[in-house]
Amino acid sequence: MEVFYASPWVPPEWIKAHGLEPHGIWLARDFACEPLPLAAGVCAFANAAVRLAKRQTDCAVVFTTHCDQLRRGFDAVPEAAQTRVFLFNLPATWRTPVAERIYSDELRRLSRFLVGLGGQAPAASALIEIIRQYSQARQRLLEAAPWCPARAYAEAVARFHLDGSVHLPPEAGGRPAPSASSIPLALVGGPLPQSQMPLLDAIERAGGRVVLNATEAGERSLWPPFPLDEGRPGASERSVYAALLMQLAHGCLANCVDVFQRPNTRLYDWLRERLAARHVRGIVLWHYVGCDLWRAEAQPMREAFGLPVLLLDADEATPNRSTNRLEAFLESLQ
Repeated sequence: MEVFYASPWVPPEWIKAHGLEPHGIWLARDFACEPLPLAAGVCAFANAAVRLAKRQTDCAVVFTTHCDQLRRGFDAVPEAAQTRVFLFNLPATWRTPVAERIYSDELRRLSRFLVGLGGQAPAASALIEIIRQYSQARQRLLEAAPWCPARAYAEAVARFHLDGSVHLPPEAGGRPAPSASSIPLALVGGPLPQSQMPLLDAIERAGGRVVLNATEAGERSLWPPFPLDEGRPGASERSVYAALLMQLAHGCLANCVDVFQRPNTRLYDWLRERLAARHVRGIVLWHYVGCDLWRAEAQPMREAFGLPVLLLDADEATPNRSTNRLEAFLESLQ
């Protein structure tokens, strides 16, 4: 059975280890591929997630609490589909042991949901191997971030979230070198599904170049490999499994970089290092209507990084409007 997850902070290896197929929602078939009739203040991304849960009757969808709109979207799923949806509670705080316990408890609760769908509780050896496979894939993508073209990289990371695979262009590949006059930018913010990826092409046409994709399913969704303790020889399967679950919870939570966290200093520390290393000259802050968390970061980012910030509303990113605003923004950086 296919299980779609709406946040990169739900570990796909946990779903895979239960014998089910994890799919990140950002590149899912039929997801956000048509204009959506929206009520005032409703996020198009959350609305598309609800539609996916209604339409894909043979699939399950994992919503999360990291986004108020997705949390409310979970409540809006029709009763007929309620047995196929799950709300994962992502702790907003991260500096206390309580947060890790909450996260590991949520993994256990998700496990019961997955077993109810027909999955099986994973064996420790299978979980170890799957965690390693996903870690290696993330590492390959992290290493490609500095050289991979923006559109190809966004699609590669989304493809990884969709099916765990890594598809990167050759490092040289005969591609034309980026123009020396193009302005290095960071794209920071919420989800960038396939239907919105033309934004990356529009930035290039306007004279920019995204050297840091820090959208929800971009580079910051790829946590680095973390050590696995496979247990002492002779340890019981149950004790090894419990230890692995705690290690997975710790590895995910320790590397979670997102705006919903309190304090969100980890997001700023992560950005600061990469903005400097890649000589970024401006930030495009991408957000959906109703996402007050990202909208509120515009001024703090200007102050923290000393860079110009363009606030771009995903729901208003029509070709002409976004192109005109991007061109004006990049002109100001010349």
